[in-house]
Formats: sequence, C-alpha cells, structure tokens
Amino acid sequence: MKNIIKRLAIIPVALLIPVALLILVACNNTKTSVEQKPTESSNPYLEEWENQKFSMFIHWGIYSLPAGIWEGKQISGYSEQIKGHAKIPTNDYRKLAKDFNPVNWDADAVAQLAKDAGMKSIVITSKHHDGFCMFDTQYSDFNVVDATPYKKDVIKELADACQRKGLRFGVYFSLIDWDYEHALPFVSTRNSDSIPPLHHQYNLNQVEELLSNYGPISELWFDMSAPTYQQSKEIADLVKKLQPNCMVSGRLWNDQGDFVVMGDNYTPDFKIGVPWQTPASMFHETWSYRSWQKRDDVDSKIKEKIHDLLNIVSSGGNYLLNIGPKGDGSIVKYESDVLKAMGEWLKTNGDAIYNTHVSPIERPTWGYLTAKSGKLYIHITDFPDDNILVLEGVSGKIKDVYALADASTKLKVQSKDGDINLELPETLTKDPYATVLVMEYDDELAYVPSNIIDLHTNETTSLNAENGDQYFSYSGQDYYTSKPTVILLKWHVKSHKKNKYTLQLNYPGDLKDKLLLSVNNKKFTYAIKSDFEKPIEVELSNETIHTIQLRYKNPSNPHDGLNTDNLKIELK
Repeated sequence: MKNIIKRLAIIPVALLIPVALLILVACNNTKTSVEQKPTESSNPYLEEWENQKFSMFIHWGIYSLPAGIWEGKQISGYSEQIKGHAKIPTNDYRKLAKDFNPVNWDADAVAQLAKDAGMKSIVITSKHHDGFCMFDTQYSDFNVVDATPYKKDVIKELADACQRKGLRFGVYFSLIDWDYEHALPFVSTRNSDSIPPLHHQYNLNQVEELLSNYGPISELWFDMSAPTYQQSKEIADLVKKLQPNCMVSGRLWNDQGDFVVMGDNYTPDFKIGVPWQTPASMFHETWSYRSWQKRDDVDSKIKEKIHDLLNIVSSGGNYLLNIGPKGDGSIVKYESDVLKAMGEWLKTNGDAIYNTHVSPIERPTWGYLTAKSGKLYIHITDFPDDNILVLEGVSGKIKDVYALADASTKLKVQSKDGDINLELPETLTKDPYATVLVMEYDDELAYVPSNIIDLHTNETTSLNAENGDQYFSYSGQDYYTSKPTVILLKWHVKSHKKNKYTLQLNYPGDLKDKLLLSVNNKKFTYAIKSDFEKPIEVELSNETIHTIQLRYKNPSNPHDGLNTDNLKIELK
C-alpha cells in the first residue's frame, strides 16, 4: 500500500464534475502517468466569481430604524423582518420611511472598509421582504428617493463607490414583497409564498431596472418565495439577456442559479460538486442592525470569522459576510473592527485564500488545507503538543516548507511510514488566529485515498453510493424544500492479480439524461435502458489504484441528482 499513491489533483471542486481524475501510480517505485494541469472552467465569469472567496453582504433599510424594537418591546427573530415578527400593519410600517434620513451613510467609506477587510465585492439589499426599495424604481413610490427625506439612490451611490474602489458590485433582491398590492396577502410568518402573475411581472420589471441603471452587476442575489420553474427560468433568462456576466444565486430556485447558496450561516458537512457560497451574519440572531444585540469580545469574534472563512474556502466555497448599518447609515464600530482585523490577517495570508483550490487531502485535526498548483497551504489553528504536523498518506518531492508570514522561517521535512511530518521550529511566530505554512513541491504531490476498495480475483465487487465518494448539489423549489442531491459518485479501486474485468452498471428507475461512466480516462455513455444490458470490458492494471466515477453527461444543469437507491456497479 505504501508504494501506491494517488496524484493530488489540485482543481476546484466544481471542476470535478466534467473531468475524470487521473491516477498516478507508483509500482516498485516507478511512476506511470503524466502531469495533470488544472482544467479551465467553461464559464470564465463563474470561475472569476469563485476566485473572489470573500465578499461583503449588507442588510440595510427602513427596518434599521426600529433596530429590533417595536412599541417599546424587543422583537426576536431577524430584525430585517420586524414587520412580520411584530405583526406591524402595512400602513404603520410605511410611516418609517418618513424618518429615514441616513446622513451618516458614506458609500465610499463602506467600499473602503470592504477593501480594508480583504473583500472582493459587495452585495447590498436593494429590496428586502418588506418591499421598501433602496433604489429609484418607477414601479413603486415606496422607495428611498420618493418616500424618504434622504432623496438619494443608495444603490447608485454604492455601485459608483465600488467602481471607484475597484470592487465588484452585486445586489440582493427579495422575490417576495410584503408591500406590493398584487402579492399574496401579507401575514406575519410568510417568506416563502408562491408568486402571482402580476407580482412576477413586477419582479421582472425591477430586475430589469437593476441590471440597466447601475452599471455592471457581478451577482444578483435572489431570496425566498416559491416560484414555478417557468418563473425562475424567465428571471434567469432576463438576467443573462441584460448582463450575461452577472452570476445568479441559487435562491432563484428550480436549479436556475449559477451557484448554490447554503442555508444562513451554514457550512456543509458534505462534499459539494458545484460552485457554492455561504451567507453569514456577524451574529446568528439577526442580519440587520439590532440595538440590543449582545456583542461579545471582539477578539473572539475575529477568530470565529477567520476560522469560518478557512472552513468554507478550504471546502471549496465562497464566504459572504454581512454587516448591518444603523438607521443613520453609520457602521457599527464592533463590526468594522472585526472586518479590519480580518483584512490585516489577509494582508499577510491572502495568498493562501484567494484563487486557491480544494485539496483532496482530508482535513487534518489541527487545521485546514488550501492549494494551488505546486503549493499546498497549511493553516494551523490548533498546534499539536509535540510540534509535529502530520500529513497522512502524502508523499512527493518537497522543495521547501516555510511560514507564509516569514519565508526565512523554514521547516524540517521527514517522510515516514507513507506520511509527511513537518517539525515546527521554535522560531515560528504563532498567529493568534491561524498560522499559515507553504509547502512547495516539484512535479506532483501524491496522496493515498483512505477509502480504497480491493478487487479480488474470484469475487464480484459491488460499488454503490455507500462505499463511494458522494458529491452534492443543493436544490429545490424554495428554501424549505431544498436539500442535498448527489450529482457525482466516485470510487477508488485496487486490482489484485487480474487485469481484465467485466463491468455491469445497474441504474434504477428512468433516466433524466445520458449517464457518463468514466474508468480512469476511458468514458462510456448510457443513453437508453438497453445500454445497461451489455456488460463492458475494462482493463485495470495490477496493484494499482484506479478511479471510477458516474454522473450525468450533460453539464447544462449540474444540479440534476442521480438516483442512488439500489444503484450499483458490479466488477468481476
């Protein structure tokens, strides 16, 4: 086993779908493969979006004025939804607009804060569930220009500021509207209703305004409702017609988004095979400003958010971290302090975050791993007592290992029992949040997968969803029906004393599309049921690890789930 190694395929998780991973084999110390370069994405704008890694979310509107209090009572639940949680009549809620005059709002200062934090884009609420528009819309007078003493277009101000500061700019847009007269009647708990036809047209009209009047929009972050497939598709088609480079969030539902959005503040504990993002609030209790929010020690919050960033980026996702300005437009000092500290950490360690890929090496107990071609970034959050870091099942020709903060701080490297051991020197400066090391290597880095399935000469081996690696999407018609769906299955198998095998794929139920089975680099397509009746011959060299994977052939909808119940591949 120690002489059998798998190449470290340093590619984004999203790219695992269209390509089969090559296996690098060492038999009797002889390698038999070719270097695999990271594969280019078919959508360069989506790849650019993925490479951002860290962005600012802003929840701000007239709900920031009551700041979580109504009629003298603290209202629990997200404060941006105070109209619903406090059961405020629409006419009473509308009166808040007359007091919305955010004289302390400074769009350039907010954009500069995002840059100082190391963020690459800003996404702001153009309209939340309450229906109040933070932009100048001709389809409602309940907006920041017509209904408030401020009389300025907030979205325009921030879009221009982002242009000046070199940041990408995106907008949040709620698909439900508690103010629009042709929406379903407002009730206090509603945020995932269906969309009547006039309401759908209203949404289309405002999406067109946002994409026509504010320059390049990097992403449209839709939220909530339960639209039909046709409604979701019409909105997605409109976005791509007006701004083809604009990314659409998965909360447009019905698999019409460019990227998947996790639940609020949720980091998945499963592998994702499509581009994805976690939206995170500074405090889990609310997104918009809350005057009575408990704000703990700022240093512990900095550590929490840096570790969240590491967890999400090392798993292949993007981190969208929210702030909630006050009703007067000012930024809460606690939140700006957290962001600025994160930015200071990223000034030193940003190379280990931006433009990185998922490492197939399993996450170590002492930290996180990110990767680029020729480099493995090692993020230490819990130092081992013996000051020895162990990278299990990893081998290769290591050129250098050093601290990212100080390249003169070198580490001793030792290969032992199929692992790499790194000795942490006393001169290493320990960062209070996460210490980052860089391991540079020549040629290729190798990794032994932990879940190798042995193929024996006189037995039939069954591959199924339980003994393979599962890669998921996250999809549904609305927030409450969304769930992980398996879109790719992968197995690592090792042959013993036999070269040629018969492979029989058994797939339950009807096919949504053609299936693509890959055995190393050889591909087989299953288009109709009769294809499954014909076994195929595959050649698997002895004492070698091979990769077999199964997915739908058509990548146009990468969220289509495989039917894994009773699915199996028999090798004999």
